[in-house]
Amino acid sequence: MRQRSLAITWLCSGGALLTGAAPAAVAESGNFLLIRRGEPIRQVEVAEINHHRLVYREGHAGWVTLPRSDCVGLLNTDALVVTGRQAWLRLADGQVLPGEALSGARPTDGVLVWNQSTWLGRLKVPLERIESVSFVIEAEVPAASEQDVLVLANGDRLEGFVMALGDPITIEPLIGDAGGPDTIDLPLDRVAAVRMVTPAQKPAGRRLWLIDGTVYDVEEVTLGDDGFFHLEGLPFSDEQSKRIEAEGVAAVLLDQQGMVPFARLSPRRVKGPPTRYVVPAPHSLDDQASLGLSRVQFRGPVTVHYVLPAGATWLSAEAELPPLARAWGDCDLVIRCDDQEVYSQRLNATQPVVTIGVPLHGSVLTVEITEGSAGPIQDQVILHRAMILVN
Repeated sequence: MRQRSLAITWLCSGGALLTGAAPAAVAESGNFLLIRRGEPIRQVEVAEINHHRLVYREGHAGWVTLPRSDCVGLLNTDALVVTGRQAWLRLADGQVLPGEALSGARPTDGVLVWNQSTWLGRLKVPLERIESVSFVIEAEVPAASEQDVLVLANGDRLEGFVMALGDPITIEPLIGDAGGPDTIDLPLDRVAAVRMVTPAQKPAGRRLWLIDGTVYDVEEVTLGDDGFFHLEGLPFSDEQSKRIEAEGVAAVLLDQQGMVPFARLSPRRVKGPPTRYVVPAPHSLDDQASLGLSRVQFRGPVTVHYVLPAGATWLSAEAELPPLARAWGDCDLVIRCDDQEVYSQRLNATQPVVTIGVPLHGSVLTVEITEGSAGPIQDQVILHRAMILVN
């Protein structure tokens, strides 16, 4: 079997986001939304996370100790993710690593050597894990194909089998005219992006979203009284542990099987009233959101049916009538599980935002936007941080 080889080295920016003095506790650096099994989402201050427990308080109440196994994840409500203008490495399991490729890197069999731009340092990523790489800032990554695809700096494309992504990049092109080269070597600075033929892979461990756009899986994550998240079991790294200040962490998913972002559900059926010529399907507005919790926009009147994931127990979201729709928008948001209504609220200028937190007992979820007193005008609803909790 042919073996790929690849080496890319990222330049590290040296942890510019670290502050001079460590914060005393996470509570001082931001509040978190606590995602807990079968419970409403609540905003809390987190003091400690270890291998067995999570300690938090809600408002000015006393401290609460929660078994670690009951906690699905945390979302930092104060964190602002700023991706900046940089190059990107994306893996087939959804991990994302920003940085910059280093020219002059020699190919190393079967791995990519990468310095993540802010915190993680040098990583050695197997080629079989890679979905795409953009070598040039804001380079457009080509769509998936039956072959690996290189996009050159001049806009040309090469398809074939990428054998190395060092400097040079080596590709075995598709069979062309007789007498053509078996392989082509290209200097790194001539390549803008690459898309690999890599099947989707399941994530593993605990997943973190960092404020520079990094999405990274580790074996374990804890939070100490020093105000730092401590990462253990770093994949692709020669280091066994790292620590990241709480301000740098946008979200933590402690159980990757315990929550399904609503935005990832595919509608089974979308229908509207007979008078509506075109009925748009729900639309995700920011697919790179932390925890995968993209906002989802519904344009009513509309009824949308979804198949719930196995073991679904709870639906949590915040529904909003967007500001530009509040002059005329007036609609009812109705949610059903199988044929049973589990939630209903009116959205208008008087009540433009409502909170959803309902248990689920069924296999089909229906979201319906019905027109109100002003008719089907500006009846839009955006679901924020919508998620399905799963046992």
